[in-house]
Amino acid sequence: MSYKQIISYYRDCYKEDSASINLWNVNKLKQEDRLILQGKDELGTGFLPRLPIPEEFAAPMLKRVAMYQRERVLLYARFLFVGKVTIKGELKTVVSPLLFSEATIEQDNGNCYFSTQADETEINEALLQQLLPDDNALAESLFSEDTRSASFWTSYFSNNHIEISSLELLQYPKLAQYSDIKKALTKKIPSLLPISMLIFVERSKSSRGVLHELDTIINANQLSAPIGKLFNHTMAKSNKVSKPAKLKYDFLPGLLSGPQKKVIAIAANNSLGCVSGPPGTGKSYTIAAVAAEHMARGESVLIVANNEVALDVIADKLASNFTLGDVSIKAGQKAFLKQLKDYTADLLAGYFADDLDNSPKANEQEINQLNRLLGKLEHRFMAFSQKAISRGLRLHQLELQQSKWLKRAYLFFIQGSINQWHHQWHALDTINKRTIERETLASDYLNTLKKNNLKTLVSQHRKSLQAFNQAIRSRTSSKQLAQFAKIEYAKLFAAFPIWLVSLNSLHKVLPLNSEMFDLVIIDEATQCNISSCLPALYRAKRALIVGDTKQLKHYSFLARAKQNQLLSKNNVPENNQSAISYRDNSILDLALKTLNTDKELAFLDEHFRSKPELIHFSNQSFYHSRLKVMQHRPCTSSGHLHLHRLEGIRDTSGVNHQEAQCILADIQAQITTDNNTGIAHSIGVISPFSAQAEQIAALIEQHIPQADIIKHSIRAATLFGFQGEERDIMLISFAIDNNSKHAAAYLNKADVFNVTITRARQKQSLYLSIDDSQLPENNLLRRYIASMTTFHAEHSITSEIDAFQQQIIAALQEQQIETWPGYAIVGTEIDILCRYANKYLAIDLIGFPGPWANFFELTTYRLFERAGVEILPLSYGLWVVDKQACIDKIKSTLLLQ
Repeated sequence: MSYKQIISYYRDCYKEDSASINLWNVNKLKQEDRLILQGKDELGTGFLPRLPIPEEFAAPMLKRVAMYQRERVLLYARFLFVGKVTIKGELKTVVSPLLFSEATIEQDNGNCYFSTQADETEINEALLQQLLPDDNALAESLFSEDTRSASFWTSYFSNNHIEISSLELLQYPKLAQYSDIKKALTKKIPSLLPISMLIFVERSKSSRGVLHELDTIINANQLSAPIGKLFNHTMAKSNKVSKPAKLKYDFLPGLLSGPQKKVIAIAANNSLGCVSGPPGTGKSYTIAAVAAEHMARGESVLIVANNEVALDVIADKLASNFTLGDVSIKAGQKAFLKQLKDYTADLLAGYFADDLDNSPKANEQEINQLNRLLGKLEHRFMAFSQKAISRGLRLHQLELQQSKWLKRAYLFFIQGSINQWHHQWHALDTINKRTIERETLASDYLNTLKKNNLKTLVSQHRKSLQAFNQAIRSRTSSKQLAQFAKIEYAKLFAAFPIWLVSLNSLHKVLPLNSEMFDLVIIDEATQCNISSCLPALYRAKRALIVGDTKQLKHYSFLARAKQNQLLSKNNVPENNQSAISYRDNSILDLALKTLNTDKELAFLDEHFRSKPELIHFSNQSFYHSRLKVMQHRPCTSSGHLHLHRLEGIRDTSGVNHQEAQCILADIQAQITTDNNTGIAHSIGVISPFSAQAEQIAALIEQHIPQADIIKHSIRAATLFGFQGEERDIMLISFAIDNNSKHAAAYLNKADVFNVTITRARQKQSLYLSIDDSQLPENNLLRRYIASMTTFHAEHSITSEIDAFQQQIIAALQEQQIETWPGYAIVGTEIDILCRYANKYLAIDLIGFPGPWANFFELTTYRLFERAGVEILPLSYGLWVVDKQACIDKIKSTLLLQ
């Protein structure tokens, strides 16, 4: 079957899901944006195919529709609801149609008409869901009826016992007038009026431009490779790249893990790849590293997400870690747009001409030379460590033979070589210093490269920069499109290679050109519905989908019955591999279903964010203990997770006032503590229930000064407001009591619970008014509370200590240095972990026969460095020859002398 049918299905799902166009009060529209029809509406009855309209309305509207084709839509709206409705706790005036469809204006022999497609009439489900919030089968019951009939709606509201005046609607197709709206607004009871009108309204923000671009993709004769891969299109480009890209890991500042390097390789070589990034695993940093590496190879990257917060974090990483802030286009935000306008104008005016003269070739040569030197140093260090094993084993063998003269003779010949360990410690320090030097050179290289690219753009491709400068200043989509057409994007992207745009703003910023970017990265992909991602995927040659299936998915209002109708409408079989459920699946789900090899998949496994106690439950329950907890230390066993048992009551509005007041008091106490210590912790409050979150937010606003709210980044929200965010201290109000156990079922959803408990860096407090023992044994909340007392037992040390370890431990204990033999940290057992004054040192014992004889590879050194722990190699031979030198080296590394 055709891929166009599948895309049409996703388009129609998105259209239905985004039907809540801004229609809450059409009475507020400007006069030129609405036309109330007169007389009889024979178009709505199906008697006429089109209706005449005044030229004074039609002529300017035709022009405006052309100019604002992506921002606004002309609708034919009928059956007006007029009255007061409570929306999110507030009583609001609503003047909204029950039915609407997209309208088209045409001119014929000097007269103006409008028409619409009767079979595309939409029901205003957003309004009906407010009027009938408990009708879970609302959409299903409507699709089988003739909703275009006025009598249907009169009967419908009567049968649902809604207090509403609807008899006047039966006069349809005879139409009421604007004065009838005014009269209805004065009545206590809402009214349904037989009013039909043309309205020119803004598309809802979630759908603006996306539908237009999906239509364009359907009608185009080409696809991008990522979309072809997703939909198994036979004419799509092969997923395999004929020649693997020569990657530039070494031209990036920072230490990359193995999984991070794999992510970069996937992004550079596959038309579609997926990255699973659990909470706190450096997902945003990894995305920034991928973008920077692509820039180093002269390629362009588009980064999209469903929300601006995720993009802000990545933009910060690009600026702070890779010095790429000024060539990373954060488009779509007014503040950034002003900054971008000023920057491009200054480039055109020559303000930076003197700063753009450096060439990146010199930096590149220095990095290559340094990499070769590092390679030699690392090889020598590994070779010497390998020899230290054989020497140590031979020395111990002689000791077992109790032959003192053979031992002395052996030491006489090899003592000089053993003493070379002093030089190896120095060599290791040199490797570390050279690595830092390489990172500095890499930052300089990226900075010089971006300036060189800017110079080329300003001096050789000025017209493209001028067109871009004018395009981002255009007030209408038609003018913007005209400027877009003048831009040579390959030249523009050479200077501005990284673009960060929300999915909903993409159509405003960039034209829909197939494969205009080398790579698109979709962040927080579980939050992104499939349809809104297709225009982004169309714009790139390759795609990297980044998310976590254990976190919140996108929320859809689309009814299941309607979705099945749309499958049938587009002749798509329900079992089609590519046409999965729009409402139940994200773009990440579709991508994971498509990919069939682990070479296209990566898992980020190093958790940096939280204290070990705070990530322990999630790691075990949701990630099969695969996360390497980088802050795991013997001193971090407990004290970061606190439970406050209360006797609060959840009232009928869903608010637990005792929990709210307790949280307010604890925030105030934390502010006082921070003021006394001079530390400003960021503070967040999560409640899974919106009523409780809003109550706590109101208390914070009333009782905490604005200066403190800003200083401590204090925010109260549901978990939807915190996905992608974190705080030093998180306070969680579960809000449920013993009489609201049914609400606990919502908490028992894995994605909901996982996001709720993984936002804290340093401290998490739980406020609980329910007796968790009354919950089912497998309930996540009950299991989480029970796990709070078991974390301490998770520390692992060996009980089998060899003679070499015993000697080292005894010597260090004499120096008041704490030790843990065979301690497991970041998934690796350390021969001896020692601590003094809160500084840790891992000792790698080499050469004594047994499980600890081997040495760590330098990749392990780098892993521990990312975890903030230094490794010191210590050979058995040197310990035998010069114990004091070994002890002194340990002490100096721990800053004891």
